[in-house]
Parts: sequence; structure tokens; C-alpha cells
Amino acid sequence: MLIFSLNTFGEPRVTKFLYVKRLEEIVKDVSLLTLGSLGNTLLAMDVGRYVGSVVKSLGYSYYLLGPLDTLSSDDSDYYYRVHKSPYITADIYDKFALGLSNAGVIAVFDGRGKIDTNLVSSLITRKLTYPVLVEEEAKANLLKTLGYKGVFIIENDGEYAFFNSFPIKLYWSIEILDIEALRKRVLLNSIIYLSPGKIQVKVPFATSGVVVYSDDDFVLEEAKKVLEKRAGPGRVPW
Repeated sequence: MLIFSLNTFGEPRVTKFLYVKRLEEIVKDVSLLTLGSLGNTLLAMDVGRYVGSVVKSLGYSYYLLGPLDTLSSDDSDYYYRVHKSPYITADIYDKFALGLSNAGVIAVFDGRGKIDTNLVSSLITRKLTYPVLVEEEAKANLLKTLGYKGVFIIENDGEYAFFNSFPIKLYWSIEILDIEALRKRVLLNSIIYLSPGKIQVKVPFATSGVVVYSDDDFVLEEAKKVLEKRAGPGRVPW
């Protein structure tokens, strides 16, 4: 196995290849769950392109996109999931990963912990067999048994080993994109109308009112209009 050092926050190391900051740490208030709530899922590709431009500028070639699991009420972290549907999750991952690749960055799935076999099947069907980060060889073997034919990266004490391949680097890159306009489009397009009621900020599994993912003024103003119209652009991911 080839072992490379990982630096999460971009400080200089001999080798940097996998960037693991979560999406909401890169784009304020925009998480995987936000993307799963989008009415216009093509925006996920634009977000991927922006994230890729940032990651590439820091010298990384791979980005940890999200888990091989779907959203459920017993999750410990709702914001590190896309949607309850494996098919919609796979679609968002597809678009996000394409945006990353446009910026010269390769997506990596997080196979640590719980996995949803239906999501794995959906990814295989779409031929989205990007590298997968696993906690042990047994998880790689399980995914192989499920038919996942991809590269596996094993985590061990802060270091990451390519288990069955070698790291590669895409030669192209793009300029870092302007995030403010894109962030606004994403946050407005993910406003969810459930029923008459109040505006709820970051309340997954809410059953009434309007759910938004930011308390920025422009989001709250639009949420008021959504309440009045009783219709919003976002879709319910839970």
C-alpha cells in the first residue's frame, strides 16, 4: 500500500492529496442537506465547480464529497447527508462530482461507518465508481461484494493509504469562482414550504412552516414571500 500524509486545513506538508473539510466549512450555510433540498439540482454542479477551484488552488487533487449513506431520522448528523432517497442522493453526487472534475479535482466517497446498499447500487448503475475512503480493509471487501469496482483509500492514524491503486492528478484547473452570487442562488432555491406556520432556520425533519438553511436577511425576506404564496422552490429531503 502507498501511504501519503493528509493535511486537513492546508498547512504545508510533503504530500497533499485529499481535502476533507465539509461543504459548509467552505461555503457558509451550504451543506449536503442544502443541496438535497434544491429545486434546481444543476446548482450542485456549480457548487462542485467552486469547491474544486478552491481545493485545487490549495494543492489538493481529491475531495471527500460525502457519505455512502442516505438521510434518516436516527442520523447523528443530518447535514452530512443529502436526501432520504438513494436515487436523488446519487444524482446530487453525480452533478457535484462533475463540477469537481471540471476544476481538476477527483471526488472521493466517504465509506466509513454506516452505508446504504441501495445508494451503492445507484452509484454503480450510474457508473459513479469514484475512490472510496474506508476505515478498514473489510469495508472495502464488503463494497467489492456489492459490486463496487473502484479505488479504495484506507484511513489509519491520520494517514491515508491507496489500497489497490496509485494516486493520480488531473492536469487542469480553473480560477476560483465568485461564491457570493452562487451561494445566494443555492440558499434561495433550497427554501422549503411545508405548510402555513413560521419560518424555521436549519430545522431538519420539520413538519410545518417554511424551512431555510440560513438566517441571512435576503433568505428570511424570501421565506416570508414563500409563506404568503404557500409555495417554495425547494424540495423536502426527509
